[in-house]
Amino acid sequence: MIVVCEPQCKSISHEKVNSGFLYGLRLAFPDDKILLYADQTHIDAIKNILSHDKIDIGNIEYAPIQFFNTESIYAFVRYYSLLAKIFTQVVALNINRIFFLSFSPKILYLVKKLKQKSKFFSLKFSFVLHGDFENIAKKHIAINSDPDDFDFPGLKATFKDKLLKLSMADVPKKAFHFSKKITGKLTGPFINKFNRGFTNEKIIPWQHNADYKYIVLAPFIITNAAAYINVDELGFSSVVLPTVFAPPTPQPENDYPKFAIFGFGNPKKLRKILLKLSQKGIENPYEIRIIGMDSGLGVFPNVFSPSPGKRLPRDEMEKYAVDIDVFLNLYGKNQYRLSCSNSILESLSYMKPVLHFDNDCMNFFDTKDLPIGICCTNEEEYAEVMTDIINNYGKYKKKFTSFRENILSLRDKYAIENSITEIKSSFTW
Repeated sequence: MIVVCEPQCKSISHEKVNSGFLYGLRLAFPDDKILLYADQTHIDAIKNILSHDKIDIGNIEYAPIQFFNTESIYAFVRYYSLLAKIFTQVVALNINRIFFLSFSPKILYLVKKLKQKSKFFSLKFSFVLHGDFENIAKKHIAINSDPDDFDFPGLKATFKDKLLKLSMADVPKKAFHFSKKITGKLTGPFINKFNRGFTNEKIIPWQHNADYKYIVLAPFIITNAAAYINVDELGFSSVVLPTVFAPPTPQPENDYPKFAIFGFGNPKKLRKILLKLSQKGIENPYEIRIIGMDSGLGVFPNVFSPSPGKRLPRDEMEKYAVDIDVFLNLYGKNQYRLSCSNSILESLSYMKPVLHFDNDCMNFFDTKDLPIGICCTNEEEYAEVMTDIINNYGKYKKKFTSFRENILSLRDKYAIENSITEIKSSFTW
């Protein structure tokens, strides 16, 4: 039996990558039953995305668990009880290994404390590292500030606007949230001090032995992480972020270029680029479609948001991506150095060339030998390239065709089926 645990995500958070790992584990261990511990809302999201992607895991059992996704000490104590309960059930099934789809430093600490107990001593663990791992590099690199110093209508509602929209039915809920905010301000300093004791840099090496393995979501992460942590001694391996790719689609036939942010993106960076575009004197038509939460950016000209203020279901997101020429990736030089952005895998999945900044994650996939997009060094260059695409759309159509051919090659290279060896190795002792 393969025991898998998702101790943090609820609903549609990480459902795509987690379903990819479940599929990868099924391919790596075809004869083993899979038992997934997760919040019921996340279980539902996993089932939905597997059905959407037409993937039949087969021989899988779902075990709902409840947890608090907060930084409180109460949640910390509850996690200890939850993990102890899961470990007890696993040991009773005569299983000695658990695959964690995510974790936090505090969860890892509790796992290691529980493993000290004789009844859990034989347990072995694999942990998938996500964005939180970036924190070990933050204090070692200079990150330029990126202040949100632009103001325009629609970005934030005023206090008066909020009062006018408030109904009597909302008053109890608002009062409860206000009291929680006040309590948080009073206890904040103590909680912050408590949380500072738990970091990946401290907890991953603490009491490490061969029973712990860590999985990063692209090979470049191991190279970068080696500057801050001993990846060889700590059992690090890589599995390219497992993504079930959508069926290939034909190149869009548009009269003018259409760009898109697929998912949340980076609203602060996008706002700055939109302001630069507005200064270019562009007369040709174009569209920037925000397929996700737009934070009020739909007030800009040529920007269209299908669903402002909330996340669209996957089917809706895909529908709005069909006629897009280019996906916009807006992460900077110091982002995604120790993690992998799902947005680049979405670009591969939906056959979209990508316009991006100089970034280790993007550069890993978009190479000189097999380019799938255009790399920019700063916001001004980014806006210039977009302007050139808008003014010379016909010329770029041929380039986009070449990028799409390279994307097909990368889809073959990074298909989950080609990661079976790595997945099996990461969960085998």
